[in-house]
Amino acid sequence: MTPDGDAIISIQPRYANAILDGVKTVELRRRIPALSVGTRLWIYATLPVGAVIGRATVDRIVRGEPKKIWLEFGDQTGIDRIDFDAYFSGAEEAIGLQLVDVQRSVEQVDISQLRALREGFHPPQVIMTISNREAQRLHGMAF
Repeated sequence: MTPDGDAIISIQPRYANAILDGVKTVELRRRIPALSVGTRLWIYATLPVGAVIGRATVDRIVRGEPKKIWLEFGDQTGIDRIDFDAYFSGAEEAIGLQLVDVQRSVEQVDISQLRALREGFHPPQVIMTISNREAQRLHGMAF
């Protein structure tokens, strides 16, 4: 566990893989729950993958008007301007999570294993914090 905790973040498989391949270093969000620099994010690739496939650490959290975020980080987002504009259509604020210490897991941790980790586990809509014990167990399953 990192000093600032661990969390599971849901990301579409193509974007999750872009992060783990080093192509995407900034994860974009329209809104984000309380999260701090130093948080270790366990990357849950949504269906059809349905598994934790890696992790990264939040190095910086940037907020601003979508246009400003695009100008500063567009080439690090793993998407083109048309998709960026569509995602942030009507939004007053864009949030970027700059990620470092990215690692692809040795083993994918699927939904049944995650339910063994936490009874009744459901993939988070956005982000879900996990306990130190859960993070240690997840590390043991994935790495």
